[in-house]
Amino acid sequence: MLKILSMILVCLFASAMLAVPASASEKVNIEMWHAMKAEKNDALESLVNRFMKENPDISVTTKLIKSPDPKMYGNDYACLYRNIIQGLAGGTPPDIAQVYENWTTQFVMIGAVTPFSHFKGADAITQAEINDIFPSFRNACSFNGDMYAMPFNKSIYVMYYNKALFSKLGINPPKTWEEVKAVSKKIYESEGIPGLEFTPSVDIFGNILYTSGGEFIRNGSAVFNDAKGIAAMNYLREMTENNYAAYSYSSYKDFVGGKAGFIIETTSRIGALKNDCKFNYGITFVPGEKKAYLYAGTNLAIFSQDEAKKLASWKLIRFLNRKENNIELAERTGYLPTTLSASESPEYKKFISSNPGYETGIQALKYGVSQPDTAAWESIRGFITDAVMNSLAEGQDAEEAVNAAAEYSNDLLKGFK
Repeated sequence: MLKILSMILVCLFASAMLAVPASASEKVNIEMWHAMKAEKNDALESLVNRFMKENPDISVTTKLIKSPDPKMYGNDYACLYRNIIQGLAGGTPPDIAQVYENWTTQFVMIGAVTPFSHFKGADAITQAEINDIFPSFRNACSFNGDMYAMPFNKSIYVMYYNKALFSKLGINPPKTWEEVKAVSKKIYESEGIPGLEFTPSVDIFGNILYTSGGEFIRNGSAVFNDAKGIAAMNYLREMTENNYAAYSYSSYKDFVGGKAGFIIETTSRIGALKNDCKFNYGITFVPGEKKAYLYAGTNLAIFSQDEAKKLASWKLIRFLNRKENNIELAERTGYLPTTLSASESPEYKKFISSNPGYETGIQALKYGVSQPDTAAWESIRGFITDAVMNSLAEGQDAEEAVNAAAEYSNDLLKGFK
């Protein structure tokens, strides 16, 4: 891995030497890579077009990166990551792109992204702008005291439940994982459908782990195989073996089709749910003994080596982070505002008052937890997902599954140290 990163760095410096700054009189053309589809893409395009009207000297081309196989799980952002890596290796990266925190760590390591401190004078980020970003988002985008990415399309995990079904059965939304079990049992015995349906991945495991007081990585070592991690895996096994819960790659589709009592997904589903769901549904916090809610979504980082394109990309980032644009993206997509001023504005408060559910995401954000930003996280996510599948689908002992994943993870983490 380190050899590959070194090779990319050599390519970066070579391409930087060949870069020719644009003339001050020329229109600067920048390319933005992203993985936002459907209504999310529409919202982004609308904002980008407005930016170009406001900045006629800048032309922005957006490139939607999608998997060639739409049936693959978790495909689009994985494809975006591969495209960025290939672009860096070939000296043709995007000027600006969506990035996860752990990707950013890798890119910072090889000098592929521009820190915000690079921009000076009138173009410098102000302290007011920095302070306005939700602290948890801001901290996750900072490395060695500098910001290298701007929070963009952020969401947080919540629970969506079939309010009509809950009312019919006289049950309330569960607040603990033991209550999840009891409610799921009642739904299954009454309706013949699972209470909880989930995608078998690192995310459902992580939600149980963190709200039970555990964590993935501590002090540079994988610790998700401690007692809390083993208990989380055993919980998933018990729930599915008793048919109180079910796992599939169509949990959202099954939920809106009335085939499951509730699901745990991010707030990015809210926008689609309003159109897809034909029954009365509710949104509440992820159950658990501890308020520790994992958030998801990406940030924006600058890859261009050309100074004119760097500045144009920076202007676009600041534009998208502006309060009114932050609010618009949130309202049109279900993503969360990334700034305090947007979330506390009268405009957004009016919006959430007439759109129940959005306030849950804002309240959960006070207890938001970032997934690890280590460069090894992309692989570790895969190890944990494999552990979930090995335990649920293959019948591997829960403790053996998480121990194996932790062993692989710690071997990888040693290499990155």
